[in-house]
Amino acid sequence: MSSSFRTIDRVLPASTYRAVVIITVTIVAVALSYGAISAVSGFAWWQTLMLAAFALGGAAEFTFVGVIAAGGAPILAVLAGLLVNTRNFAFGMAVGPFFPQDWKALIAAHWINDESTAVARTGENDRQRWRAFLLMGVAIALMWPAGAVGGQWLGSVIDADMLGLDAAFPIILFCLIRGDLKNRSTLCLTLAGIVVAVVLTPILPLGLGAVTSLSVFVFVALGWLVRRVVRQRRAVRQ
Repeated sequence: MSSSFRTIDRVLPASTYRAVVIITVTIVAVALSYGAISAVSGFAWWQTLMLAAFALGGAAEFTFVGVIAAGGAPILAVLAGLLVNTRNFAFGMAVGPFFPQDWKALIAAHWINDESTAVARTGENDRQRWRAFLLMGVAIALMWPAGAVGGQWLGSVIDADMLGLDAAFPIILFCLIRGDLKNRSTLCLTLAGIVVAVVLTPILPLGLGAVTSLSVFVFVALGWLVRRVVRQRRAVRQ
């Protein structure tokens, strides 16, 4: 028995398995909340399931259902959901270095999200990062739609707003990235993003405030570009 555990630990660190289990539990809890809200908003169970399976983003589903429930046009709900999921471009750049350059990347690209990207960072090398990403991605792909359908069926007895289950996601993600916050640059960018999100959340539609916090990277890119141009000019003068 002990040899089996040692074999598993060589594939991925034990801490990664614990993180996947804990996050999966929170995913089911939040999925129940999403399903309950979807049921109250008038969505059929199959609509809730299809949205959860194809969007697979959490915030996008909540945004879509919220816009429809508020009387918004379906096209606006789709655009809002797509805008919320634009954060996956940043996650894609984070996981790209260890993604395989073959057909596996086409399938795994659908599993790129907050949780799978964060768990992948626990790996010590590219192989472990890829395996950790897959493990978390598969868990989300299975448990998020399943939990959403469960919440749909229990929607008549669950008060999703009172439970506040959607708060579980940001809490668990903060725990995963707290080690990265020891880096001064990362901490400054994080704080800047928080300020942007807090300021714009009361102004923008549901879910978009957090997405706009990614705008801090635009300033970082501009700063990097200016610095590169300055260095090139100095090199030419010398």
